[in-house]
Parts: sequence; structure tokens; C-alpha cells
Amino acid sequence: MIEEGARVVSVAPGLAWVETSRRSACGSCHSSEGCGTSAVSKLFPARTNRLQVADAIGVEIGDQVVIGIAEDALTRASLLAYLLPLVTLILAAGGAELAGAGEGAGVLLGILGLFIGIWIAGRSSGGAPGPEGYWPLLLRRADASACIAPPSVRHEQDGRS
Repeated sequence: MIEEGARVVSVAPGLAWVETSRRSACGSCHSSEGCGTSAVSKLFPARTNRLQVADAIGVEIGDQVVIGIAEDALTRASLLAYLLPLVTLILAAGGAELAGAGEGAGVLLGILGLFIGIWIAGRSSGGAPGPEGYWPLLLRRADASACIAPPSVRHEQDGRS
């Protein structure tokens, strides 16, 4: 489970909207002081992400919580977002080449394949907030030690399947 701290900004029956801060990976790098990428990232203000999560513990506005997403869901989402559009681009451009279409047609079909792959990825993940498997989970309050997780995650933690 990949975890992240968040702040509750709105609540509704059974739901909570939380905000997390986007941060650059440069902050944890040992070379960040002399790195150009780190210097550029400091020029832009910190932004936040707002996410909807199921509220099983009764949080209130202002609570600091820990949210998480299963590692396999993150892997699937990454493959959908990055690999699928690339594969459809290559297949469409390669198909144009095999069909004997000209270079211009191959480029246009490759771009069309890219957009089709992006569309399929968006439909497969359900967009925002996505199907149940891609939803972040509200795990616990930041100061609480008890973890609230769905049964499948609890069984993995106990060593059961």
C-alpha cells in the first residue's frame, strides 16, 4: 500500500474530499542543491490535488488523514496511462506501413492511434474517480494507529489470501 498524508476539506454522508500537496521528487534527492531541475521546480508554487474517498471512520473538515492506494492498482494505472497509448500509436503507424500507405498517412494514423490509446485508457480507468480498484482509500487519521482497510487488504496484511 502506498500511503500519503492529506487534509480533509469537505465531507458528505459516507464521503470525504481530501487535499494532498504535489511535491517534486527533487526534495528528497541528495543532489538537489546543485541540480538545475531542482532549481526550476522551486520557481513554481506548490499545488494541491483534491480527491474523493469513501469515509468509513467519520472524519471532519480539517482532520489530517492518511490515504493510500494498492500498489497493483498503481501499476495497472501506469501501464494504462503510459504503455497503452504508445502501443496503439505503434500498431496504427505500423499497420499503415504494412498497408502500403504513404509516410504522411502513417504519421496521421499513428497520431490517431495515440489518441485512441489515450481514449481507451481513460475509459478503462473510468476517468475521475475511476472504478473501485483505482480509488484511493481512507486508511486512518494521521494521529491514529488503527488502520481502516478493505477486507482484501487486511487479508494480505495478515498473510491470508
